[in-house]
Amino acid sequence: MKEVYQIGRGACEFSRVQPPSTAAQYNRVVMKNILPSLQRIRFTERSAPLALFAACVLGFGLTIPSLGFYMDDWPYVFYAYNKGVESLREMLLYDSRPYAAWLYILAFKALGFKPLYWHIAALLMRWLTAVLFWKTLSAIWRDRARETISVALLFAVYPFFMLQPFAVGSTHHWAGFIFFNLSLYLTTLAAQRKKYFWLTVPAALLQAVHLFTSEYFAGLELLRPLILWILLSRYEPRVSKRFWRTFLQWLPYLLVLGTYAYWRAFLFQNVEGVTRNTPVILNLLFREPLKAIGFLLTASVKDAVSVMTIGWQNAVSAELLDFNSVYARFRMVVSAAAFGLAFLYLGRLDADKEPPADDWTKTSALFAAAGLMVGGLPVWLIGRYILESKNLLSASRFGIPSMLGAAFLLVLVIDYFVSDKNKRTLLLALCLALAVNFHLNNAKEFQYSWEKQERFLRQLLWRAPQIEEGAALLTDEEILGMMGEYAVSFSIITAYQPGDIDAPPYWYFPFYYANPDVDALLQGAPLEYGKLSMNFSGDSKKMLLLSFNPEMKRCLWVMQPQDVNLRLVSDDMRKLSAGSDISLIGQGANVHPPEVIYGKEDTQTWCYYFEKADLARQYGQWAEIARLWEESQAVGERADNGFEYIPFIEGYGHLEEWEYVKKQTKFANKITSGLEPSLCSMLDRLAASAPPSPQRDDTIGNLKDDLKCVNYQ
Repeated sequence: MKEVYQIGRGACEFSRVQPPSTAAQYNRVVMKNILPSLQRIRFTERSAPLALFAACVLGFGLTIPSLGFYMDDWPYVFYAYNKGVESLREMLLYDSRPYAAWLYILAFKALGFKPLYWHIAALLMRWLTAVLFWKTLSAIWRDRARETISVALLFAVYPFFMLQPFAVGSTHHWAGFIFFNLSLYLTTLAAQRKKYFWLTVPAALLQAVHLFTSEYFAGLELLRPLILWILLSRYEPRVSKRFWRTFLQWLPYLLVLGTYAYWRAFLFQNVEGVTRNTPVILNLLFREPLKAIGFLLTASVKDAVSVMTIGWQNAVSAELLDFNSVYARFRMVVSAAAFGLAFLYLGRLDADKEPPADDWTKTSALFAAAGLMVGGLPVWLIGRYILESKNLLSASRFGIPSMLGAAFLLVLVIDYFVSDKNKRTLLLALCLALAVNFHLNNAKEFQYSWEKQERFLRQLLWRAPQIEEGAALLTDEEILGMMGEYAVSFSIITAYQPGDIDAPPYWYFPFYYANPDVDALLQGAPLEYGKLSMNFSGDSKKMLLLSFNPEMKRCLWVMQPQDVNLRLVSDDMRKLSAGSDISLIGQGANVHPPEVIYGKEDTQTWCYYFEKADLARQYGQWAEIARLWEESQAVGERADNGFEYIPFIEGYGHLEEWEYVKKQTKFANKITSGLEPSLCSMLDRLAASAPPSPQRDDTIGNLKDDLKCVNYQ
């Protein structure tokens, strides 16, 4: 019989207990021995950084290994990788953030180009932002550990900002937030004790750093005098004197803020031709103040409501309850773990301490409301706000500063309406679990986007090792989520590694967005695009048409005029295939995507063999096609779509392997419906160019009869 030991209170105290003989007895043992241990657990205020780290890991860290680079990441990666990290000064000048260059230059030198390192850094920066926010709150309200930790936890995973996977592009967001929160914390310490007054100097320097590096948090600067007012009100009852002392202590920071505002409004000039982030509402204040103030009030209210509600609407969406998905089940398990850990932690946090009678109620509400209402000020001053944006995913960056006040206000609302401690803890834990669920669901789209990016770029380089300069790469719609045409273009160019370039050698266009007039594209329409200092000027007469639908178990297809009768693509794609010029593709030396970005290349996949066979077909290398086929069969790879057998069938036809041609043509037609027109065109090409023989003619004739090719002539 096995022996079960019960751990006693002492470090080394053990006593033998009898093993339970039934499930009921076992449950009684658990209730008797484990639950009392949980009751004895206490978490002190010092545990807050660890709790915040756990929340960040559950919300963002578990998906990191499968994330990569996306939309706003790619300009940074493109410039740093192809033109060198110092070129980021040029790039950020065009991006209207010239003083953020130092941050990205240091980051690329430290992190390199491996996506994993950037995502770990983004996670740590978000965690540090939350820790510094908690430190500031705990310095203002010293005896409110439970409340300040609750606010910081909710802030750490608040469900609004959806661009956390933009690990490179959001670096200046989190770095700016860190500098702001650290500056605010030092301001709080300096205001409370005379011996810490010297901290005003580093606080003002950090204020300048965050303002000139990332303008997003300029609006939150209005919290600084409010904090000073709250702190001074505790020992200075006279309003007039308190006002004067608040102003004097705020004056150094006001000078820094005023200097930044003057520089941004009157001294800074965008590069010629760039009108990005012009402070139109700030300028309007001097011409039509009532109109400008009306816009600011409207924008502040709308954005406050957006930040408070939109994320939670998505977090409780019924669409998240898809238990048939493996990822959904993973998400639910992690969210349940987050709920359990949060409930345990918040429930055992300073459980025996009663909150003191202080100014918490009115000062915290004032702070939270102010943080929510002024956070978006820099965005409003350029005439934008969240709800006017067509792309809420991208616009969620506008709400980063306001998340500070939103999380605070939500905790205050829960505390106000729920008086029972256990119920309040339960509700806070539920909010944290829903927020984790929201972010895990959000990350799923980014995970698939990166997987699709990797497939697309590898297959493109296999099929087109070289592309003639000036070529435009077209698809019907955007093929990669979380990207955009400029990001796809930068990623393609980086994959080909052209080095330091002054102009893009090629560019990507989804033609439905660039020019939906297929007839105009076939006749020759200009295709131009400019991003930052890169300007592409091309023509649809020099284009490659691509079809990429891995969701349909297809490889990348480079369309060509012979595909005008391919039924597996849209009517517009079929028509535009007539203008796809595969002569723009050269063989040359094999090019591999940068391993530091994409990892090691796997060439033992069906798409590798198909792309290489299609390239070999273009150059009439029939023996190479046969070699690729034999190798694919040796490793057990096969196509899921019959269209991808056509290069191999043509190759074996030119090698006079007519039994193979017969067998594979029938098989391709069997596994993919609607392929007859393409197979008939293939047989016509073989009839015209394969070595003549009676066997050729009989095989082609019989296959045409089976496929009823006469119907497609």
